[in-house]
Amino acid sequence: MMIDIIYTVIKKIVRQEENLPLPLHPKSKTTFQLMATKTFHRYQPSKGYALYWILLAYLVIGYFYPIIGLLAIVCMIAPVAFAVRRGRWWCGNACPRGNFYDRLLAKYSPHRPIPSFVRTKGFRAFMVLFIFTMFGVQMYFAWGDWAAMGKVFWNIIFVTTLVGITLSFIYAPRTWCSFCPMGSLSALVSPKKPALPKGYKAIQVSDRCQMKCKSCARVCPMQLTPYDSRGQADGYLHPDCIKCGKCVTACPIHIMKLEKTHAG
Repeated sequence: MMIDIIYTVIKKIVRQEENLPLPLHPKSKTTFQLMATKTFHRYQPSKGYALYWILLAYLVIGYFYPIIGLLAIVCMIAPVAFAVRRGRWWCGNACPRGNFYDRLLAKYSPHRPIPSFVRTKGFRAFMVLFIFTMFGVQMYFAWGDWAAMGKVFWNIIFVTTLVGITLSFIYAPRTWCSFCPMGSLSALVSPKKPALPKGYKAIQVSDRCQMKCKSCARVCPMQLTPYDSRGQADGYLHPDCIKCGKCVTACPIHIMKLEKTHAG
């Protein structure tokens, strides 16, 4: 009898505790408030090699030996050359400066939305003309002197890197990449619709995607929306997709892949 009474009392106490609301700290916020203030975009660790050391070595050595600056020709030609058949693959996988943004600056960036105007065709065309005009004028006066010509390349890389670092701490790590002249030219020549080049790879999103979590968009360095292409046989063909694969890694139900398209 006594055991039954004790059991009944304990059961009532447990039920009462289960129905009690959780205590809130005076300074705590509701879930709705947290969602309203939470930054949509977030940091996602990068895979692959730490190529940013190439950029740092280039800047340091090039400062003392300006002729080293001529190596920047590779990073001016390669992105566009690769883009013809692979899209902006170079930007997301082989660019030392892009690697620097993703691996180092992304950890400290506020990941705010990239201003929409920097993505417009007009602004990007202006940046291409501006940078190449400045480059051409300086190269005209330096022509014939290998060290002086190397210094022109070094100056361009140094100044634009500083601009990119500044924008990383104001907006997002890849803000500069949204209107980088070479990136813009790469996007211009990238495959955008069938028929795609043989072997072309794109983000493939299964039609099982309900577009609710938007995890792929949260981690995209270029702040794109890969889920828009769900169920499409040709995959995500946005010209600014840098093929980094972060969206694939972030997908909570693993229904995204970076693979050859049916057309490729």
